[in-house]
Amino acid sequence: MKSLAKLIAGELKRLIKYNILPVSLVTAIIWIVLFLFLSKEEAFELAPILIFVDVSAMSILLLGASHHLEKQEGTIRTMMVMPISLWQIITAKNVSSMILALESVLVTSVALYLIHGVTFNYILLLIFVAIAGAAHAAIGFALSLRSRDFTAMLGKLVGYMFIFTIPSILFSIGVIDEKYEWLLMLSPSHSASHLITSALTGEFKLVMTIAACAYLAVLSGVLFKFEVHPRFKDNAARG
Repeated sequence: MKSLAKLIAGELKRLIKYNILPVSLVTAIIWIVLFLFLSKEEAFELAPILIFVDVSAMSILLLGASHHLEKQEGTIRTMMVMPISLWQIITAKNVSSMILALESVLVTSVALYLIHGVTFNYILLLIFVAIAGAAHAAIGFALSLRSRDFTAMLGKLVGYMFIFTIPSILFSIGVIDEKYEWLLMLSPSHSASHLITSALTGEFKLVMTIAACAYLAVLSGVLFKFEVHPRFKDNAARG
């Protein structure tokens, strides 16, 4: 546990060093400024989309940036010779990514309360964000490990967003009809969006919520075990 705690602390220090944590905070501040110009109803309707974007697309983007910066500096190869397991390294990176997502949610939630007096089920929201954040951390790892550099990773992220994220946003604003939601649930992004929206609005479709949690949890496990772990080990060995 001590080794894992030190690894997580090291990951957080690198997030600051690479300006990834500050960028995440700046993004949250932009949302705060936006809320100042919106009515209470408009802010409440927009909040699920903003939190969803932070947890999905921004998490993948920032994790990818961190991975490729570490690769350039040789940090990953250095970690591999330390008396720690590969799973501890991956877990620490996953935790740091989830902390970024939770930080954004915390700032957004506080802003909504202070500006518009909006409250919701915070505990349930944090649980759902943790589940969604873990899944998107795995997706971010998979995209990064399959990319030779950050530019290539950005191209893969754009492709992912076009296929999985944009349809979910279109559904959120009413462009896609509700009758297609079960089909959209095949997208990790929409499953995450459904959970976040449910926590904020308090309107639950029990079967769909359980399915989303199970799907994202299984997806995280499969990606980390069969994609992230072997590719991370191979990439670290090749530098």
